[in-house]
Order: sequence, then structure tokens, then C-alpha cells
Amino acid sequence: MKTINCHNTAHLGDCIQTMHFLTNAVKNNNINFNFACNPSYHNQLNELIEDKNLLKLDDKIYSDSVDTWISKHNYQKISDESDIIFKEESDQATFFLLLWKKVSAIMGIECPFNSKFDMIYNQAILKEESPHKNFDLLFINSVNMSISFPNFNEDCSWLTEKIKNKKVITTRKVNNLPCTLDYNLSVVDIAKLSKNVKSIVAVNTGPLHLCMNKWTINNVDKFYIWCPSISETFKYCEKFIPVKSLKEINENSL
Repeated sequence: MKTINCHNTAHLGDCIQTMHFLTNAVKNNNINFNFACNPSYHNQLNELIEDKNLLKLDDKIYSDSVDTWISKHNYQKISDESDIIFKEESDQATFFLLLWKKVSAIMGIECPFNSKFDMIYNQAILKEESPHKNFDLLFINSVNMSISFPNFNEDCSWLTEKIKNKKVITTRKVNNLPCTLDYNLSVVDIAKLSKNVKSIVAVNTGPLHLCMNKWTINNVDKFYIWCPSISETFKYCEKFIPVKSLKEINENSL
């Protein structure tokens, strides 16, 4: 069986997106992958692997390794192509659909994805139940390490004040509000928890991605995604509401 070496030296969210591609690619290609990334991510990413004989994590980048970071494949060109092909449906999901088609061609394999909706996470572990079922609102307020958010702290403080009396849990500790860090939750654990809430407000950052799984999308009522650039959001259905500022959100809708 052929082994393909690949790597992503960017942030956790970028590596999660790569894992979605790899865990699906092994299902319809007679191959296995060796994926190199930041070792500090390995424990969380390993949770997504169903067959560790087909997909292994490494910290060594080999000479024939394929870089899966979208910025290494001309992000602006992919964005422009997405706008032309998908028009008003263009978003980060279509960006990554085009990326994985390009990466699959470089690897010489069949791309596992045909539409933007294939970007919705489907890993079996995400279907598992979470013991944390007493929250109505998940606020993913972790800092985005790639994009500059104007007035980030101000916006977060504004929303925190509005929702402090709700059954909310955050991903970055704020005052005395419950936080996923209090329970030592991984990104997979956060995704499991997300299936039980009514609303999600999320910075477009690492912990967001796995929450965009088919079970959470089916259960949640509102899914606000905060990003200064509206083109860098996700629009899977009418539940997804992109905002440039948290102050656009009516707290009564949460």
C-alpha cells in the first residue's frame, strides 16, 4: 500500500481541516498517510483517527511531503476561483473544497469531496454523547492566531456582559463563567458538547471547526460565526449567520 507524506505547520484549525481531508481520503483510496504537524496538537488530532494503521501523526517533514496549508497553494487565487465558480455560495467551505481537489491531484489520488457540504465534519467520534448537557449557549471566544480582529477584547466583553446570566460555556476563561478549560475539554470534547446547545457564537478559529459537524448542525438553532472578513466564513444553511462584529447579535436571539 502506498504511503503519502504530508504536513501542515500552521495552526490547530488548519491541521483539523487537513485531518478532515485525510480521514475521508483513506476511505476511498488504497493508501495511507503520514501527517506531520505541531506535536502539541497530536493528542487532540489523534482522537479523530479511526484506523491508526492508515493515518499516523509525525513531527518530521520528509523531502517528498505535500504541504496542505491553504496559503501554500495561493489562497487568493483559490478565493477568486471560488467566487467565480460558486458565486453567492462562495465561502471558506468552497475554498477548502477547491484546495482538496488541488491537493488530491498533487498526491495522485481520488478527492473524497464533491461539494461544499462534504466539508461538514463526519468523524464517528463526534457523534458520541457529551456528559456536559446543562448549557444552552457555547461561546467560542478563543483567539484567532491568523486573522486580526479589530476590537476583539471589546466585542468579547460586550457579549459576555449580555449573556452572563444565560447557561453559557466559553472556550477562553472570562470572569466566573464556566469554561471548557475548567473541564479540560479537547476540541473533540467541545464538538461533542456543541450538539447539546441551542446556540453557538464562534470566533472563526480552531475549536469552531469540529463543531461544524452534521450532528451539531442538525440540532442547533443559531450558529453565529464572527470574522472581520465575511468571505472567510461558512454558510451551510440558514442557521449560519456571519457577523463582522459581535455587537450585530441580538442577545435575545440566543
